[in-house]
Amino acid sequence: MKTRNEIYQGEGAKLLRFITTYHTLKYDQVLQLFSRHEQSIKSLVTSLIKQGRIIYDKEHDLLCDSQQSAENPDYAIITCFWVLLDFKKGIVYHTSGEFPIKLNFFSQDEQYEIIYIGEEQEALINHVMESIPSNGSKRLIVLESESQAAKITIDDVAAYCLVNESGAVSYYMRK
Repeated sequence: MKTRNEIYQGEGAKLLRFITTYHTLKYDQVLQLFSRHEQSIKSLVTSLIKQGRIIYDKEHDLLCDSQQSAENPDYAIITCFWVLLDFKKGIVYHTSGEFPIKLNFFSQDEQYEIIYIGEEQEALINHVMESIPSNGSKRLIVLESESQAAKITIDDVAAYCLVNESGAVSYYMRK
């Protein structure tokens, strides 16, 4: 007889790590992370919800690590995670960042930082980022509107990103 770990091929620990690292993710984002094993991940998620190890907010389709995360989801992280998923095939490692960097990831020989800038936060984030050297990291800047790019003075920007409601990402370069 197979153990639960053999059935899920260690994915339970990975799934819990991702949800506790990012606190809140869309159910669909989790399925995309484990796209090769979608049915087993759905079963695993159901099992973890029944065990009370994760919370599922049906109304917003969110998987959360705590009631607090369910009540106050960080939509900036969720938005940035869609960008991360665009790089999924090449990612070696990813984790959450420290303000104002939302996510960090490594892809082969490259390091990336994903930074979310809400409307009217441009000056604040520009100021904070002046004191954070890129150390060779490529920066992906997630904006709420394309017009914000003109207000950004951050170094080493690889691209500006807009993410729509369904998670589709558009990439832009400033002229």
